[in-house]
Amino acid sequence: MAEQEIQIHRMDNGMTLVAEPMADVSSAAFIFLVPTGAAYDPAGLTGTANVLAEMIFRGAGRWDNRTLNEKLDGLGLHRHIQVGSLYGSLGGALLADKLPEALKLYGDILRRPRLESEQFEPCKLLALQMLDSLADDPRHMVSLLAYEQYLPYPFGRPPPGKRDELALLNEETVRYHWKERFSPAGTILAAAGRIEFDGLRDRVEALFADWSGPEHPKMQQPEIQTRVFHQPYQGAQVHIGILYPSVPYAHEDYYAALAAAGVLSGGMSGRLFTEVREKRGLCYGVGAAHQVVADFGMVQCYLGSTPERAQEALDVTLAEIRRLADGIEPEELDRAKVGLRASLVMQGESTSARATSCAGDMVHLGRVRTLAQIEQNIQRLTVDEVVDHLRRFRPTGFTVATIGPKELRIEHE
Repeated sequence: MAEQEIQIHRMDNGMTLVAEPMADVSSAAFIFLVPTGAAYDPAGLTGTANVLAEMIFRGAGRWDNRTLNEKLDGLGLHRHIQVGSLYGSLGGALLADKLPEALKLYGDILRRPRLESEQFEPCKLLALQMLDSLADDPRHMVSLLAYEQYLPYPFGRPPPGKRDELALLNEETVRYHWKERFSPAGTILAAAGRIEFDGLRDRVEALFADWSGPEHPKMQQPEIQTRVFHQPYQGAQVHIGILYPSVPYAHEDYYAALAAAGVLSGGMSGRLFTEVREKRGLCYGVGAAHQVVADFGMVQCYLGSTPERAQEALDVTLAEIRRLADGIEPEELDRAKVGLRASLVMQGESTSARATSCAGDMVHLGRVRTLAQIEQNIQRLTVDEVVDHLRRFRPTGFTVATIGPKELRIEHE
């Protein structure tokens, strides 16, 4: 892969701009990461950041709700907004020549949201409806449950919120949360696409240089916890979420951990799909992926089965995960590498993916990896390196969350 030009500009107020020009595209994408994730919600009011994320788009600066959204839509902006554990992310993709105007509007959204009283209840109601919608997405629901049981408080707090805590939320709390958490200190703006860095830097300085706000210390990261949690549900399916420790982004074994997860769940040739679904017919869906939340590295697995087969499906899945440390075949590693490189190539063709990746690298590494650097790290992996990683970080300490008619058991390690 050709070497990329990635430039970083750190502003005096603590905000960071990172940009990756991409000459062969006509679009641009941008993402703001603001340190206002669910972990920072007020105690007993999980979901505050989620409601706030909706409210800031309902009028900002001199634009009321309708006018602001008409202007955003008029730019042809494909928007996204998401609340995670430590950060809220907002941005989108559009034609490159519209980027300066979009950044101006987002300057108002971040710095001067109206947060009008008449918008609070609709936003709160929408958050409650989103919780209701999880009933139709049990895979997402069991993932949230697993994270909540596995990650120490407050890192595992569910970003959508909790019904009883959302019911207590008032508009004054939301306004105060914006004032406290929306700050340039720790905020990252990443952009990728047909952009010219000097002009972008000057535009960002003009829009955000006079933004000020408190700087918050990094949240302490206590030890992870392991639990088995069951949520009763009378239905014909059982949904199982599994989490176990791995290494974070900055660790020297990060790419070995990615490859190990690829061996476990690299499409229809992955061990879980082959052993649990194809050979035994114990589930209709199974998969695994390496994840990082804050500085916690982990492997997340999902298993969808029936009440009659769920216990055996869980037992076989955990046995396959543990068996990884016994060794892997060269062909398995080759397939995992191909899968990782394919994802890398697709990412390199997407401005949104590159902007998101640049922002994530700045959070976790304080620098940005080029696609060529990532590919080199993947290509140089050997079977011995991956197996050595698995033996030093042997899969253990499982957290299991289940949604179904009856509780499942997990063998003691």
